[in-house]
Amino acid sequence: MILNNVILLVNVVANPDGRVLGTRGNALGFDLNRDFITQSQPETRAAVSVITQWNPMVVLDLHGFVFPMLIEPCTPPHNPNYEYDLYIKWALAQAMAMEAELKTRTGWSAQIPFRDWEEEWDDWPPIFTPMYAIYHGAYGHTLETPFRDYRGVEAHYWAVWGALKFVSENRKEMIRDQIEIFRRGFLDLPQLPISDEILKQTPYNQYNELTVIDFPAAYVIPAEAPLQQSPHQAARLINFLIFNDIQVHQSTEPFTLNGITYPKGTYIVWMNQPKRGLANTILWDGWDISYNPGLRMYDISGWSHPLLWGVSREIMEEKLNVKTCVVNRADPPKGFVEAGKANAYAYLPTSNEAIKATNELLSRGITLYRAKSPFKDSGRTFETGTFIIPANQANVKAVANELATKYGLQIYALKTMPSDISLMRIQRIAVHADVGVQFFLKEFGFDFTVVTTKDLNSGVDLSGYDIFIHSGWSLLWGSLTDTGKTTLLNFFAGGGDYIGIGRSGVDLSVKANLLKVSYKTGASDDNGILRVTYLHSDSVTAQYPVDSYAFVYGPVWFTEYSGLEVSAYIKEGEFFVSGMWAKWKESEAAGKPIIVHGVSGPSIITLMGINPTFRAHPEHTFRLLANAIYNALG
Repeated sequence: MILNNVILLVNVVANPDGRVLGTRGNALGFDLNRDFITQSQPETRAAVSVITQWNPMVVLDLHGFVFPMLIEPCTPPHNPNYEYDLYIKWALAQAMAMEAELKTRTGWSAQIPFRDWEEEWDDWPPIFTPMYAIYHGAYGHTLETPFRDYRGVEAHYWAVWGALKFVSENRKEMIRDQIEIFRRGFLDLPQLPISDEILKQTPYNQYNELTVIDFPAAYVIPAEAPLQQSPHQAARLINFLIFNDIQVHQSTEPFTLNGITYPKGTYIVWMNQPKRGLANTILWDGWDISYNPGLRMYDISGWSHPLLWGVSREIMEEKLNVKTCVVNRADPPKGFVEAGKANAYAYLPTSNEAIKATNELLSRGITLYRAKSPFKDSGRTFETGTFIIPANQANVKAVANELATKYGLQIYALKTMPSDISLMRIQRIAVHADVGVQFFLKEFGFDFTVVTTKDLNSGVDLSGYDIFIHSGWSLLWGSLTDTGKTTLLNFFAGGGDYIGIGRSGVDLSVKANLLKVSYKTGASDDNGILRVTYLHSDSVTAQYPVDSYAFVYGPVWFTEYSGLEVSAYIKEGEFFVSGMWAKWKESEAAGKPIIVHGVSGPSIITLMGINPTFRAHPEHTFRLLANAIYNALG
């Protein structure tokens, strides 16, 4: 009966690396069930391609281990970008059908967070497999098996069987409501709140006011400077949207919005489209949900591709009459090589592609310099951090052309070499850090080796390394033996440089007496997007937009930092954009430094209170870590 009525797709192993290695993470250490709004990993992208192709009506993600068995839907707060009234109508009923089948077949009970819990198992972030699938019209559930032996398999088996029976019996009504999700988007119809009938099935306040949202008419994304701060990232975002089955248009004529004239070719994401919820959750700022100081969230609560990928975009609240056409890919950024005689060529550190290009050139033995301060050439000012290629090298014009064509960079011809520059070279990096840092270093071509706590405590030889980078969720210094501490102290005494990220990174600097700072922290799970003031001419925040953003997870800010260079401050005033930081208004963090650097003996030390590479998502701040590495060259 079931196979006559249901198309069943089975992903036998969502994480083949982890299955072989016996780890939750894949070979790069990523938890794939946190990657669905970032899609940094090939396994995630493969799953996304299946979801966008099939638009499955039901998605069951089989996990372990929670006792008794856990069957979603989730607790509040619920993400307002879902059509939650339609989702919960069937998701709750299907969960109860799975629960009943499990009980009948095995005698085991189950718990359904929506029905049985007040909070702490929410579906707010679109990072999980089922939560991502909901945006494609699916009734998504995570199932957590209660046992670590054959009984766990049996529990999953019978719960899934209950779901299949439920779908077979209710498929017509379920598919009608799935179509209604898409119809609402296409016709720009309003969302509806959860019905009273559903709310009567749970004794807990379901935060019904957070389940509806007013969608804008469109998001406007300029393709080129000066309206676009990063044409590379804008193109990346457009291609990301299209890959995720979001419809993107380009204007075929200039138009004016909020007093600004946008040229022909500007991207427009109209929100009257079937998957408006996914488009909005990718493109919005997010919400500050710190309204309840006692609220505990299951995972992160803030994300925004424009803010964290460094993309300028404008919101069109009311629809304008603009002629547009559908596009199936973004136009790649156009590089150029400035004509004329050159004694050197220069390019700016304002894109991630510039970092990739720099490391590739260094690996090929090409001589490169980095400007330590602003300089003028031919009446133009080039800021700190500008990369410079001397022209007295073989095939240098071909190299300049390659940078323009392969990486889309703008290459400027310099009449003279600036004087305040540092010679660049490949640096060997020892890393004791999270997977985001490791991913960035690998993808961008840095030479690094992972060093574990065990390695340090065994007295690993660090003499061949130039920089030690550390971040982590627990304090490393307290886990080191005397041998481990001596190993690091000897490294720093010998001129080794240090980049510390987050509370463990800053704590190590303080405990090792590297920089004299005092600092404060939020709670370990406070997370979200901050408004940040970057110092444009600082060597670490070189050529960043002054008013911009960063992501924090367990934020750190500095209160005493005499004699140090400040690279970035938390914005004065209302600095918290979105996420969950319960006491940010009382924290007195506004206006405080969040990135500092200085010298400790022969070592250059950089401390960051943000997480610039968190789970490979905040691509806008990747370059901060690259700049800190380059800054260690002096």
